[in-house]
Amino acid sequence: MTRPPEAPTTVGGVRMTWLTEAVSDRRGPVRLLPLLVGPGYLLLLQADQPTPADWAFALASALLLVPGGYAPLSVLVAQSALLVAAAALGDATPVVVKVAASLAVVELAARRAPRVALLGSLAPAAAHVVVRVGCVACGDAVGIGYVLVVLVAAPLLLGCWLRAACQNLAQAEARAQEAEERRELAALGARLAERAELARELHDLVAHHVASMALRAGVAREVLPDLDPRVRAVLDDVHGSATTALVDLRRLVAVLRDPASVTDPTRSLLVEPAELPAAIASVVERSGRHGLVLTSRVDPGVAALDALRGLAVLRVVQEGLTNVAKHAGVGTRARVSVSLTEGAANVEIHDGGDGRPAPDRLLVDSGYGIEGLRERVALLGGTVTAGPEGRGWRLRATVPAGEEPGAGGTPRNGEAPRNEEGP
Repeated sequence: MTRPPEAPTTVGGVRMTWLTEAVSDRRGPVRLLPLLVGPGYLLLLQADQPTPADWAFALASALLLVPGGYAPLSVLVAQSALLVAAAALGDATPVVVKVAASLAVVELAARRAPRVALLGSLAPAAAHVVVRVGCVACGDAVGIGYVLVVLVAAPLLLGCWLRAACQNLAQAEARAQEAEERRELAALGARLAERAELARELHDLVAHHVASMALRAGVAREVLPDLDPRVRAVLDDVHGSATTALVDLRRLVAVLRDPASVTDPTRSLLVEPAELPAAIASVVERSGRHGLVLTSRVDPGVAALDALRGLAVLRVVQEGLTNVAKHAGVGTRARVSVSLTEGAANVEIHDGGDGRPAPDRLLVDSGYGIEGLRERVALLGGTVTAGPEGRGWRLRATVPAGEEPGAGGTPRNGEAPRNEEGP
C-alpha cells in the first residue's frame, strides 16, 4: 500500500508534532529531565543554601515523574503528599515539588478522561490549601485562590487541551488513511472495470472472428472433397491454428476477469505441468508444417515446473519458432532445446538463416514479441537474450524454477532483439 498523505499537524494554528510526541512518550529520555532541572534550581536559583532535606524532597519529586506515563493518578497523589511533607519538614519553599505536582496534573489530564483528571486534581488542590493555611504569612483567601488557579487549574486545562489535540490529530490521520484506502480501492475498481471491458471485447469481437475462421476452414474441408493434398494441409493448419487461438483467448479472458490468477496458477487456465512436454512437441510439430526443418530436445523434467513458469517456457518456444518462420523463412534448419538444469528451465532456439524469407507484405507486424517475452520472463525472475549468430539467430531464455521472482535480466552486450513482432 502506498504511503498515505500526511495528516494536518496543527490544531488552532499551533504546530503539534513535538507536543504530541512529548505526551505520547512514556519512558523516553525526556523523563529524566526533572532530575537535571530540580538540582539545577537548588544550586543556581534558590536564595537560601539547600539543606539535605531540600535535596531529598527535590530528588524524590523528580524521580516520581519517571513512572508518570503508566500511573499518572498514583504519581499525582504521591506528589501531593510529598508537597505537604516538604512544606512541613523542609527548610526552604518547595518550589521543585510544586512544579513537579503541576506537571503531574498536566500528565494526568493528558492521559486520562476529564472526569478522572478532575477528581485527581483535588489531591494537589487540597495539598496547596494545607500548605498555604499552615503558612501564617500567606494564608489569605486571595493567595490560596491564586495558587489553585496557577498551579492546579491552569495545568488541568493545559492537559485537557493536549488530550483533545492529540485525539484530533489521531482522527485526522485516520481520516487521511481512510481517504487513501478509498482512493486505492477506486483505482483498483477502475482497473478491474477496464479488464472486464477488455475481456468482453476479446470475447465478443476477436473470439467471434477467430471462431468464424475455424468454422469456414472446417466447412471448406468438408464441402470440397477433391482438394489438392497441399491445399487440404493448409486448411488443416488454419483450422488447427484457429482452434488453438480460441483456447488461448479463453485463457486470456479468464485471466483478465480474475487478475489474481496472474500470480496464483491454481486460479488460471494455464497449461498443466504434466502436459508441458507434449505442448512443446505440438508447437514444434505445427512449426514443422510451416516448412521449417526442426530438431528438438525437450527434457521431461520440465514437467515439474509449476503452471505459470510452464506457460512462460511454452510462450518462449512459440515466439521463437514464429520469428524463425517469419524472418528466416521456409526451409530454414533450426534447433529447439528445452532443459532443466540447476533449478532453472533453459530454452534455446537457434536457426541457420538458410531459408527463404517470406515477402514483407505477408508479415503481420504486432511489435511486441521479444519485448513481451522479456517482460513475462522478468516477472518470474528470469532473463531473455536474443541476437545474431553466424548467418542465423539465437534466442535464449532462462526461467527460474523457484518461487521467488527477482529482477529481470537485460540483454547481453551487443545483443539486440531481432524483431519485436508477435505471432
